[in-house]
Amino acid sequence: MTLSATRRMQLLHWAKHSGAWIIEDDYDSEYRFASRPIGAMQGMDSDARVIYLGTFSKVMFPALRLGYVVAPKDLIAAFCGAVDAAGIYTSPLNQIVLTDFIREGHLARHIRRTRMLYMERRELLVKAIRKHLGPTLEIVGAEAGMHLVVLLARGQDDREVAGRAATKGISVIPLSSCYRGDAGLGGLILGYGGASVPQIHEGVRKLKVCLQQN
Repeated sequence: MTLSATRRMQLLHWAKHSGAWIIEDDYDSEYRFASRPIGAMQGMDSDARVIYLGTFSKVMFPALRLGYVVAPKDLIAAFCGAVDAAGIYTSPLNQIVLTDFIREGHLARHIRRTRMLYMERRELLVKAIRKHLGPTLEIVGAEAGMHLVVLLARGQDDREVAGRAATKGISVIPLSSCYRGDAGLGGLILGYGGASVPQIHEGVRKLKVCLQQN
């Protein structure tokens, strides 16, 4: 979950006095729909305790294979040494082109455009679920990202539902597969980032059939 500003400051205060590092994985910050994008904790850090991680896999495309680390100055040498020791490097050409892409303002425009696109698809998916499935499913986690979660009624096996959906060409992830220990509530993780309007409607109709086969 996203920490409130108060909790963030408390965490930064704890890290300062404990000599600890905070690793901030800035996941989904570009694609928040219920509110304005939330600033990173790293921007609030005045004591160099935050190691900030990010990737271009979602805002651009996974095949680019570029991520980044914003590290405190006294850790830069250690991070560079780790990269040299691992011997894993990304294409310098891709890095140079992406640098120009960012500096010229294209990335910011791209994110604004795709944010509106994904917000429209999210709203469409939520409306389709409520129209075709009604009170059968509870929708959670629709405020950010390119996925949302629907909770199934008690007694429904999300793995079985996901298996039936797969036979109809629908890819959903059973929520129970994400639990570290015993699964709690069953549910499905639905992605909408690469789905067209007809695909969303058709997918929800097929999912309704899968749920009725319980």
